Amino acid sequence: MNFSSPWKSRYFVKSVAVIRCFLRPLGNLEQKYIDHLTDTQNRRVHRHLAGTRPSAVLLIMPRCVKLSCCRADVQNSLSQCQDCRLCPLGDVARLCARFDIQALVAFRSQIAFELARKLQPDLIIATACHDRLVKALYSVPTYPALLAPLPRMQKKCVNAKVDLGWLEGQLVGLPRRDFTSKFPAPPVDAPISPITPAARAAEGS
Repeated sequence: MNFSSPWKSRYFVKSVAVIRCFLRPLGNLEQKYIDHLTDTQNRRVHRHLAGTRPSAVLLIMPRCVKLSCCRADVQNSLSQCQDCRLCPLGDVARLCARFDIQALVAFRSQIAFELARKLQPDLIIATACHDRLVKALYSVPTYPALLAPLPRMQKKCVNAKVDLGWLEGQLVGLPRRDFTSKFPAPPVDAPISPITPAARAAEGS
């Protein structure tokens, strides 16, 4: 079933960019506006999924969730993290084992968007900083994505925390037996697919 999203419209994307520019000097109003956008997106996705069972679920984590001093290779699998409790990826790895899904850590936002275009999941579940959430909304608008901002981090892009309660709630709310998204990871040097017209327009704003 086709996912209907206003983010496919370049005019909507432009209007969001204008509103953000207006709100940016006004304290945390821009952040609250992005929270509103993601809440609206999540309600839209839940309506889209009503009565359906996604057979391919892609869980994407940003690299800043990984402990900065950790040398584990987490780009293709979180298997090394299951017995570790030093950063949120250990909790995410245990959730993945519980629900039989695969989580991938994207070391650049563009890699995450390329994963979505290449794998074409029925559902994306992701967390990121506020700015990257907006970028995700206009870069891959054709795929239903449940999104949440990172609650906090030690400093910009370092040792971020994950809202594990929210993440688990999204997984519990979907049929467990359909969590079979064992996606192969694309090559590191995989070419980047063309972005949508709306995304191109936003990048130029």
